[in-house]
Amino acid sequence: MFQIVFDRQWHRFRILFELYKRSNADIDTVYDLRELSMSQGIKLLDFLPAWKYLQMEELIRVRFGGSTGRYQACLTHSGLKAIEEVFFNENEPTYYFPAFREMQH
Repeated sequence: MFQIVFDRQWHRFRILFELYKRSNADIDTVYDLRELSMSQGIKLLDFLPAWKYLQMEELIRVRFGGSTGRYQACLTHSGLKAIEEVFFNENEPTYYFPAFREMQH
């Protein structure tokens, strides 16, 4: 059971961190989350719960792409802080994510 929880946290982290990197930590830069997730090898069944969680925790702000129906989103200030907290001490878990060192194995 623990592996399922870890996997969910790992998918959330990968999506949020990729958004952080691509936007250069800018909270106004919008990306297509589904496309971003696919480029990271995250399957649709893993993507959907991850983006919903990130949105509910207000780590991202979602904007649906109107007629395109795309999952567009940008970082929030809280999302930016959540990513940076992971790297303050790579051996310690944060509220949202396991320790970065654990996620590297």
